[in-house]
Amino acid sequence: MLSKMYRDIRQRGIRLFPYPIGFTDAATLEMGGEYAIFLDFSQFSDLSQYREALGHEIGHCATGCTHAVSSPWDLVEKHEYKANRWAFEHYLPADELKTAMASGLTEPWQLAEWYGFPESFVRRALEYWTTRRGVDFRRMEE
Repeated sequence: MLSKMYRDIRQRGIRLFPYPIGFTDAATLEMGGEYAIFLDFSQFSDLSQYREALGHEIGHCATGCTHAVSSPWDLVEKHEYKANRWAFEHYLPADELKTAMASGLTEPWQLAEWYGFPESFVRRALEYWTTRRGVDFRRMEE
């Protein structure tokens, strides 16, 4: 999964910087159409958390959904949703989840281990696919 993420970063011309942010694990900045992701490695307790943060931040870059720190809460929430949606669609797509489930990985913790993401991220992805996109994971033939 990390190789796919790094490929997306290269293809989009995103710059990565390790930086001790302190108050969050990652942040994306946009300036003149160029994007940079800052990652505070001291905030990650394991590789799955790093993957989640990186996928989410790539989503900000891919969708162009960045905002000022002082932005209204509703705008921030919309941008966070769009970044997560992009990450779910690119790193936990419904067809791949169906294939994994058909092979016997039916529990969120199993999918989390398989994909290398935190279980909470996988649960949010499953919720997105079922409630927002109408995917029925019980019907595997679609």
